[in-house]
Amino acid sequence: MYKKILGLIAILSILFTNVNAQEKGKFTGGQNHEMPEWFKESFLDIAEDVEEAKEEDKHVILFMTLKFCPYCTKMLNDNFIEGAKNQKYIQENFDVIGINIKGQKELAINEDKSMTEKEFADYLKVQYTPTILFMNQKNEVVVRLNGYRSVENFKLVLDFVKNKEYKNMSLTDYLDKVKNKTFYTLKENKLFKNITDLSKIDGPLAVAFEDGSCTQCDYLHNTTLKNKDVQEELSKVTVVRFDAMSKEKIITPDGKETTPYDWSKEMILDYRPGFVLFDKKKEIVRIDALLYSFHFKELVRYVSGGYYSKYPTFLDYLRPRQQELLDAGINIDISDKI
Repeated sequence: MYKKILGLIAILSILFTNVNAQEKGKFTGGQNHEMPEWFKESFLDIAEDVEEAKEEDKHVILFMTLKFCPYCTKMLNDNFIEGAKNQKYIQENFDVIGINIKGQKELAINEDKSMTEKEFADYLKVQYTPTILFMNQKNEVVVRLNGYRSVENFKLVLDFVKNKEYKNMSLTDYLDKVKNKTFYTLKENKLFKNITDLSKIDGPLAVAFEDGSCTQCDYLHNTTLKNKDVQEELSKVTVVRFDAMSKEKIITPDGKETTPYDWSKEMILDYRPGFVLFDKKKEIVRIDALLYSFHFKELVRYVSGGYYSKYPTFLDYLRPRQQELLDAGINIDISDKI
């Protein structure tokens, strides 16, 4: 009998241990990538690279990337790899230099300022990858893109820099002038509230901007906004959507009367669909690039949960948040499988 009792205790102990041993979640969706072979082999002396490009009347592009970044892979595949629609145009008119935002290679911005690749990314407060910097021929940043751009939208930016339109106008004004405004028809969504006076909203607020030029809005509606986790997070936020071309009168969170058209230009928000997230009437962060569902819902949570008061950037928040989910046995997929 004694042996039977001991055996039963041992079995129960094993069962109890197995029940309480929490399996860690799996992290998937990251995509590895290599810089195309035609990218410039640079010693990361940026001023020298700019001078060399200038001799051929080219501009320098700094392509800032991160290992296993799915957006970097998509950007490279859609625009930069051999055979991509914009690849020849880029190669003929730009010198492209790859930079690892976690790298330790020494980088010289000019004669007076040097730092590692990682320090350079911190200096620029990089929040999204890829971050793409376009340098003019005076070694000045004339365009900064935070995140992925579609082939069509990226070509417009390439034209803006290649033709030196930055000498005449802002990128926002240029895109307003040249982009196709009949590409997309705005869709209704039950998540959107019909509110024009945003000053009445004290809590978390997400203001979305779309217009007829939007190449990523169908993806937003057909994939991102249909994700249950995204819907749950957005239910904690007041979501308002404006047509960025509209001249209707609205009132901003700080009480200023304007129009969606003027407001989006004032905020220099040229990506569609663009989201600006507010809390307590103050802008906290923007979604001005393609984000897959996991990152989209976590960025909304970063604001709605007030985590921005503890973590100064979304990336600071994201690292411990991901670990928390994995430790709880929750799987994370940073891509969107369609």
